[in-house]
Amino acid sequence: MKRKLAGLAVLTGMAAATTLLVPATPAQASVGLYRVAATSVLDATNAKTMPISCNGADQVVGAGGRINDGQGDVLMTRVYADATLHTVTVLGVEANATNVPWSVDAFAVCAPAGAVAGLQLVTTTSVNNALDKVAITAVCPPGKSTFGGGYRVDNANAAVAVDELEFTSTLDSVSSTAYVFGAPGNFTLQTQAFCGTPLPAMALTEATSVSNASAPKTATAPSCPAGSQTAGVGAVLTGLTGAGSVATLLPKAALDSADATGREIIAYASSWRIKAQQVCVG
Repeated sequence: MKRKLAGLAVLTGMAAATTLLVPATPAQASVGLYRVAATSVLDATNAKTMPISCNGADQVVGAGGRINDGQGDVLMTRVYADATLHTVTVLGVEANATNVPWSVDAFAVCAPAGAVAGLQLVTTTSVNNALDKVAITAVCPPGKSTFGGGYRVDNANAAVAVDELEFTSTLDSVSSTAYVFGAPGNFTLQTQAFCGTPLPAMALTEATSVSNASAPKTATAPSCPAGSQTAGVGAVLTGLTGAGSVATLLPKAALDSADATGREIIAYASSWRIKAQQVCVG
């Protein structure tokens, strides 16, 4: 991982905000994962929390979120699952006061009860201080693999940007990084790994945007192989220096691909890029 200096949160105003309950189960899918989504109220109030839950006894295997509108002034400081892996919650807070209406999307990728054996939530929380939190890593137990992941920043006073949520190529851990860009006081960063018994087909796909000074940037992970579906979504920013952060972690409705978006909050003249990651399972 390359150090990406200080990050201001990035929020992508990918403007199509919908409220969905979409079973995305292509004919070739062997697991039967589906995506559920919810969108908060669209107004200028600060802050906004949006939860979304799986159906019945089904469980979360992937999490995502998105800030709509807000003109880059809103931070996505939490995309996380509850202890029972049933609900995903996304939090948006204003880094800069804005009168522009904005909303929060929450996405959960769900597995039917029993479809993934041994599902468990593994968390690692940073020390509580006012410094950058780099590569806070949650590691799955031996014999289990990472299906998805999440993060949550606590007590940062909207002055900390999440710079990455990254899966390892071996799918055994997840790490997140957050950089201080204001005066947050003491805060913590928690990384979550959604771990389970490996399925017959598990793969990490990645794509990286162009590296230049334009903003925002979106990268789209390659489509999952036939018979596989999107579970987790990750993103890694490289090159921004105190000017932006991850804005969107989007599992597509069909669970065949995923987007990650970064946006500058303050003008940044040098080149930067974003990498989208996707965990495909089947």
